Amino acid sequence: MRKIFSLLSVAFIAGCGVKGGPYPPFTDAPETIRNASIKQQDQQLIVYWNYIPKYADGRPMKEGFRFEIYSFDHRIIKKISKHGSLYWFRYRFLRENEYCFRFKVITVKQESKFSKYFCYIPTFNYPKEPPKYKLDITQQGIKISWENPSTIDIYKIPKPIYYPKPYLVVKNKTEYLDSNVTNNRKYCYYLTIENQSGVESAPSDIKCVTYKDIFPPLPPQNPRIIKRKNTYYLIWSDSPSKDVTGYLIFINEKQITPKPVYTYSFILKGYKKGNIVKIIAVDRAGNKSKPAIVK
Repeated sequence: MRKIFSLLSVAFIAGCGVKGGPYPPFTDAPETIRNASIKQQDQQLIVYWNYIPKYADGRPMKEGFRFEIYSFDHRIIKKISKHGSLYWFRYRFLRENEYCFRFKVITVKQESKFSKYFCYIPTFNYPKEPPKYKLDITQQGIKISWENPSTIDIYKIPKPIYYPKPYLVVKNKTEYLDSNVTNNRKYCYYLTIENQSGVESAPSDIKCVTYKDIFPPLPPQNPRIIKRKNTYYLIWSDSPSKDVTGYLIFINEKQITPKPVYTYSFILKGYKKGNIVKIIAVDRAGNKSKPAIVK
């Protein structure tokens, strides 16, 4: 019995050695860049990628890091721009050859493996002039307009930088209304023209504008007063404007609602026949409509 027990013990210990510890081995090597995109604007390539810093074992990386860029032959020194987790650089090409880039991520302790090569063959067949355009603030948003109907790439960013990814592409039009704006917020734009091969012109100048809602809403509709059991009620239909947050009510020019009320009926305390009642719509920016008057 003792011999059998000894053999089982040896087998168990050996089996544990094969299985190893319950945790994977940790590494200080950063994760490499898995995907990158390349596009052409004028005689420049724009190489861009998303990167969330983490180690190759998946743990979040909290130390500083930098990127190194390599071509087939040598390392390339380029200024890398950043917005959020998106990084990019611009590379001016001289010939219609294939251009390939790969990356390393470097920390103080270690460096990542090389990424795969990301390649692009540019062309000298690109639109020669960027579009001329203007920005106008309208009640519905910021209107961007240009001269000739064509394929236009619109770039939008909160600060004046040449961002690599377009906000949207507009085809066969001469204007676009950007309604995705917020009052008192700054927006910057630049445009490129895109040919049939998807190659863009040089970027236009960057123009910035702060959207300000200075446009009053439309007044409420169909106001009327009804009497029920010696109580007077003011009722109305909503303003057609979509950004209305409430209504102010006046009797003989005296405001009886200290702040806008969002309702469609209101008890008129102190109302007497012959009083003049006004309802004014108020929007998110504090703009006030013309009054809807009930006599």
